[in-house]
Amino acid sequence: MKRVRQLALGFAFGLSLGTFAHADETATQPYDPLERVNRVTFALNDVVDMVIVSPLVSIWNAVLPQPVRQGVSNVFDNLDDVYACVNHALQGRGTQAGTDLSRVLVNTTVGVGGLFDVGTKIGLKKSYGDFGQTLGVWGFSTGPYVVLPLLGPSTLRETAGRAVRVTTDARNLLPTNTYYALTGTEYLATRADAKANEGLIAASSLDRYVFVRNLYWQRRSNLVQEGRQTTNPSSQP
Repeated sequence: MKRVRQLALGFAFGLSLGTFAHADETATQPYDPLERVNRVTFALNDVVDMVIVSPLVSIWNAVLPQPVRQGVSNVFDNLDDVYACVNHALQGRGTQAGTDLSRVLVNTTVGVGGLFDVGTKIGLKKSYGDFGQTLGVWGFSTGPYVVLPLLGPSTLRETAGRAVRVTTDARNLLPTNTYYALTGTEYLATRADAKANEGLIAASSLDRYVFVRNLYWQRRSNLVQEGRQTTNPSSQP
């Protein structure tokens, strides 16, 4: 399993750096040469969501009280802060990396392993950061838009970033069953948190595929531009 993850990382990373160099997240329209394939994957993801994921999310929400669900989400958010800290440091954003580290220390100790988001309450604002964003700040092209099975919208560069996250995840040191249990729990918690927005997406456009694609592309573009401007305040979007 670990060998497969390493191969996936190398493949995705190589493609991200060496292919589709002309595509950039600053383009006004998403670069989507794989639209036909992406739409098929998008539709299959919808079927899986309707048949499997949504019922599990409904059970998750029905069985676990909201404070428990929030605590689980906080624990995974605390782990995300570790990755955000590393990536903000790689981007040259020392102040933000320091805030991320402070959040991790406070939430891990006072917040009982991350169950409680004490950092936000004392003014340590949460900020998002991943390796896909870091590659963008470093100047690597976004590549084409892709829809990943189960995981949903991405780009070639962001897929490389996801692969880095998977291969460097501390959970790889745990037994396989524990790894998958934690990953599955995180997936359900994330989907449960996003459930409220899914109705808005469905009601916002006749073509959900285009709406989700454009929304994702714009969000990733904003994250990269934010990182570039923070690193070099004189730079322009």
